[in-house]
Amino acid sequence: MDAGARLLRFCRTRNLVSADADGNSAVAAVIAGLAPLLFLTVKGWTNALCLVLVLLALYDICRHSELYWPLWRDRRIGWLTAALASAVVAILASQTLRWDFQAQPYDAPLRPLGGVAVLLYLTARRVNFLKIFQWTCPLAVLLCAAGLLVGPDPFAKWGGRLSNYFVDPLSLGQYMLLLGVLSAFMINLVEKDGPIAIVLKLAALVVGLWVSVLTESRSGWLAIPVLFVIWLFAVARIRNVTMIAGGTAALALACVLAYLVLQPVHTRVDAALIDYRAYFDGGLRDTSGGLRLSLLRASWHLFLSQPLYGYGDGGTPPLMTIPAIRPFYTDLLQYALTHNGAHNELFQNMVRSGIFGVISTLLMFGVPFVLFWRAARSHIKEASAAGVIGLGYIAGVFCFGLSTETFALKYLATFYALMIGALAAQVIWASPPDEVESGR
Repeated sequence: MDAGARLLRFCRTRNLVSADADGNSAVAAVIAGLAPLLFLTVKGWTNALCLVLVLLALYDICRHSELYWPLWRDRRIGWLTAALASAVVAILASQTLRWDFQAQPYDAPLRPLGGVAVLLYLTARRVNFLKIFQWTCPLAVLLCAAGLLVGPDPFAKWGGRLSNYFVDPLSLGQYMLLLGVLSAFMINLVEKDGPIAIVLKLAALVVGLWVSVLTESRSGWLAIPVLFVIWLFAVARIRNVTMIAGGTAALALACVLAYLVLQPVHTRVDAALIDYRAYFDGGLRDTSGGLRLSLLRASWHLFLSQPLYGYGDGGTPPLMTIPAIRPFYTDLLQYALTHNGAHNELFQNMVRSGIFGVISTLLMFGVPFVLFWRAARSHIKEASAAGVIGLGYIAGVFCFGLSTETFALKYLATFYALMIGALAAQVIWASPPDEVESGR
């Protein structure tokens, strides 16, 4: 038996693909499942595997088009395609109206567009993504933590905040927390877990939260209450009012204890309160928290001044010349907006592409959220599990986007394309449209 046949047999026996699947489906399952493994550990890992996945998808679409034409009858495919393509369309539309064409702004937005091919490929090939992701997700957290321990001083590059050689503290804290929480979500969700699987997933939760604390990434911590609510209702499926109240009280107590006991949490929360108090009292504006508030205010006024097509990348005018911005203008505000962006996914897209950027952002978050929310209520296990994990992922990324540009970094945009494409594919092949939409 050659390697291809052994791989196919392995994937069939582990239910990674359907019983009548061929070798193409097995290869798709393995590549998609392994793409998250070194997401935060090896630079270019997820980008490279997703590129291979997209190329295989395009090849398969050309060779077996009869598998793909029927997929377009499902309007979920159409909505997801619109969402994944929307960033490219927004930039193209705004550039056309400004008559200012540049290639560089398309780099990151092309990654979600590639997610359309991943979506179609994994849907047609009926790949059970979660069967592998339930292992590669917690392993991704633990391998990243191991890399931080054995690599160069992880606190040296960002002034005492934890990072590695290509992931900044914000992204590291956000995604270690998110992957750790998703690992815990998957305990007994995909299948009945044994002791080893449970320990692995709980270890990923603890390590992910601990790394998030050491990065001092407050934007990651904002997602914790939202993820807790999803766990409460979609994973634990708790409906008893007393238990909900008890769980909420326990989370609040845990947050208070974290503030009292963990020095990084205490320091960062106090710093935020001091920054905001100084800002609204008319004091120092160029603090971490104050600058973010000024960026949001400035971005809003820029959008109002050019709402149709925005300013593109690096095309913002001198802020001092805008009367509404002048009262809170600082030189650092001008520099930060020009070189670092608005530190908010929606506002950054408003400045870059005007109303097209707003529509794109709403589609990128809204369409997957609705799909996964409906799927999470399904009685079909494969669809429900994918819906729960998808709901947790998109909610976490949305929370991160409140204080960072979620898709500005290419590897994060690629990971979005992978997760949305793979999880949505599992929802679609596992359940007919009417079943998911009715929430049965």
